[in-house]
Amino acid sequence: MTSGTSRARPDSSDDDCKASTAVPAPRLLPSSVPVFAADSAHGSQVNSSGGNTQINIHGIPSRADLWPVVIGPLPALASAFQPRSRLRDKLATRPRPAPGVVPTQVLVGGGGAGKSQLAASFAYRALDPQSDRRDLVIWATAVSRESVQLTYAEAARRLAIPGTTGDDVVHDAQVLLAWLTGGTRSWLVVLDDIADMRDVDGLWPRGPGERGHVVATTRRKEPALSGGGRSVVDVRTFRPEESVAYLRQRLSSSGFGHLLDASVDDLAEALGHLPLALSHAAAYLIRKQRFTCADYLQRYVEESASLAELLPGWADTEAYGRPVAVTLTLGLEAADATPPAGAARKVLQMAALLDPAGHPMRLWDTRAAAAHAARADSSGDALPEHSPEDVWETCLALHSYGLLHIDSAGGPRAVGVHAVTARAVRESADPDDLGQAARAVADGLTEIWPAHTYVDADLVAVLRANAEALSRVAGDHLWTSDRFGLLYRAGDSLFDAGLQAAAIGYWTKTAEAASRFLGPGRPEVLAARGRIGRAQGHAGDPAAAVRTLRQVAAEQSRLLGPEHPSTLASLQDLARWRGHAGDAGGALAATQGVLAARQRVLGLLHPDTLASRATLARWRGETGDAAAAAKGLEEVFEDMLGTLGADHPATLKARNNLGYWRGEAGDAAGAARALEALLEDRLRVLGPDHPDTLNTRNNVGYWRGEAGDSAGAARALEQLLVDRTRILGADHPHTLATRSNLAYWRGKAGDANGAVEAFRDLLRDRIKVLGPDHPDVLDTRANLARWSGEAHGPTDAPAAFNALLVDRLRVLGPDHPDTLTTRHEVARWSGHAGDPETAVRGLEDVLPDRLRILGTEHPDTLATRHELARWQAETGDLEAALTGLAAVLADRLRVLGTEHPHTLVSYAELGRWRAAAGDVAGAASALRSALDGRLRILGENHPETQATRAALDRLGQGGDRA
Repeated sequence: MTSGTSRARPDSSDDDCKASTAVPAPRLLPSSVPVFAADSAHGSQVNSSGGNTQINIHGIPSRADLWPVVIGPLPALASAFQPRSRLRDKLATRPRPAPGVVPTQVLVGGGGAGKSQLAASFAYRALDPQSDRRDLVIWATAVSRESVQLTYAEAARRLAIPGTTGDDVVHDAQVLLAWLTGGTRSWLVVLDDIADMRDVDGLWPRGPGERGHVVATTRRKEPALSGGGRSVVDVRTFRPEESVAYLRQRLSSSGFGHLLDASVDDLAEALGHLPLALSHAAAYLIRKQRFTCADYLQRYVEESASLAELLPGWADTEAYGRPVAVTLTLGLEAADATPPAGAARKVLQMAALLDPAGHPMRLWDTRAAAAHAARADSSGDALPEHSPEDVWETCLALHSYGLLHIDSAGGPRAVGVHAVTARAVRESADPDDLGQAARAVADGLTEIWPAHTYVDADLVAVLRANAEALSRVAGDHLWTSDRFGLLYRAGDSLFDAGLQAAAIGYWTKTAEAASRFLGPGRPEVLAARGRIGRAQGHAGDPAAAVRTLRQVAAEQSRLLGPEHPSTLASLQDLARWRGHAGDAGGALAATQGVLAARQRVLGLLHPDTLASRATLARWRGETGDAAAAAKGLEEVFEDMLGTLGADHPATLKARNNLGYWRGEAGDAAGAARALEALLEDRLRVLGPDHPDTLNTRNNVGYWRGEAGDSAGAARALEQLLVDRTRILGADHPHTLATRSNLAYWRGKAGDANGAVEAFRDLLRDRIKVLGPDHPDVLDTRANLARWSGEAHGPTDAPAAFNALLVDRLRVLGPDHPDTLTTRHEVARWSGHAGDPETAVRGLEDVLPDRLRILGTEHPDTLATRHELARWQAETGDLEAALTGLAAVLADRLRVLGTEHPHTLVSYAELGRWRAAAGDVAGAASALRSALDGRLRILGENHPETQATRAALDRLGQGGDRA
């Protein structure tokens, strides 16, 4: 029961990791010898004659049907937006760079000068069908490299660009850039607020310029801005007439034109014609309703003089900081006086620590926000207890003064603060107050984080972006106040989203930060490093996971003790990835060690001990003893039932695994019935959209197919694919696994050509995405060779498997089970291609290695012996063949039982060759045993039952129909 290359499993009870769920794999039965199946994270596995080949279908997600498409948080245009005709004309007149270079314009100016608004107005114009409309507009907030890559990756996913993985953000970003270069659609990319030119190195779209256009904004001024054919557009403040026009339009359109007076020009001049400061002033006047421009100007002058003493060095080189600081102070003081008085400053300090692109409204309904709004600040004044309604009233007050923007349409990014306003808030705040605000934000984000991330993936992505923004500007406050749990939750959400490659980078940075703030030997550091290992394993590199986890477990053993729960958890995870790396026996032995320690420390019925017992059963099955796996899981299930209850998630997982291994032990119909009953309970307990419910639906479909209903399996998986795409996304590993299983059962229903096409497309995409040596690529090559042999004849299959063998020897080594499987397949397909002598030599060559590595009773070892006897018969050596087949039958009866599918295959094959040798009575006896078993297990209408009856009919021994 080995895998093709990445070992699949049922719902995992591995400790200290998210449960991965069973996606049982289809089997290939070219010579009627099934063996094993697959893991949701990697696709479906297939066996042929004991050899296991992995099947994965990368079904292409549905493309955007309607153009234009907008990706990213394109901001709305401000009230009384000023078109700034000179700058607008510069943007509209695209530069003419060198051939092959995309026209790129960089808007450079101080904070609050209106660069983002100009870029947004250009983006809206690009969406106008009456203008130079673009098919695609991408708005990427460029405050960090990761932010740009995430937006690019999201665009690649949304557009279903071939080669998109859905889990490797860095790669998918490059997929998008390549598509922009070579595609046929017109597009505009905006890189807003570049903080560091190094962050966008390699992320500027390049290529033919006739279809694309890039606009960037930044406060930085450096020579690199004009490199690469980019042109710089200097964005300063409004011109005087634009400033006055803005104030007049804004006040008049709001019904407060009477506040305009002769001081409007002087006010615009005092504010430095800075758009952000002007917007603060206009909002203040509209909110107060009774102050004229002259009144506001007087307050501004007074506050500016006072602020000069407090913040002499804050203003930037263009003196843009001073107007914003003053208008912020005036607005904040007014908002702070609005009931509930005194809360506005604290609320704005919280908001200033979040992602400028926006955060959810629900943050302000949290207990953390209410408690912080009423907290005593550095002045020592505490406020009365606040309700969520009080906090929201404060948000509305800040919005009315132009300090907080609120999108009434809602959405995950409904609330936000301008980046310059946020910076002014942070830099003018008392450090202790800012620390309290950071802790409140961490607590609030934790409160609203969904318990099940599949419920709202978009919300979780926004929460993760806000957690990372908080870490960037106030990370030290999180690490020194025990609020870093938020950062761990954000990192774990990458696993749930299937972003394994991104998780490696995230946890590497988190481990470094934890070591810097907490000390290198702290458990939190080791926990982060352990998650690096987990991410490496899920990203397709179990060998790296083993190396990382071995180091982590060794340090935990030294620092915490060899039987500390964290040490044992890492050892269990290490065992898991040893198994995925091809060492199922090592995984079994290591799990036995963890189980012994947990029993000693925690007792037989502790949840962690029960988890290790379930994992031990799993690895017994993986090493070839499905019956022992099922027996072990029966015992675990009974203990979980009494200890945890029937509806506990671990109990439900145990039922899932028990059904799986019962099927592997030979009872496909019984497995289907058990999983159908489990599905009813998971629907009741977890609901229809829970990932575990979806996994059970997948498993029900699989075992229905194994029980003979291929068409029913395909129908069930078609429905599941729709739901998994809706809930998890088109590129989630479980969604891809469903496509894989669906493709298999369609092939089993007779569409071998469709399987070939699917694997050919998948191979092309996986090489682009993963590189030629990734295990999934090697598995896809095996499946392409296998299905090509089925669809087009076996002639080319041996060469394809030989080429694969060269690479598996190089990548995996000679003793890896997948390498042995490939050798088996080379031999088997040589026989099918008309060269039984080569088949015999190849199988005689691989058999000693399977005996040495897997053992005498492993199903794959028995399968190789079975195939060897079969091809000996094809060469004419019936005596050796009959002896070998009889010996394999005897061993399968002893190891697997009388009604296991492999045993029934042995009866059928023995009957076939006894008939060829002229032993009609012996052949009839063997075939009747096969028929009786298949009638009981598979039913009258199963293809294998019908094939066995037909063989008996040819002998004149058909007998009555059951």
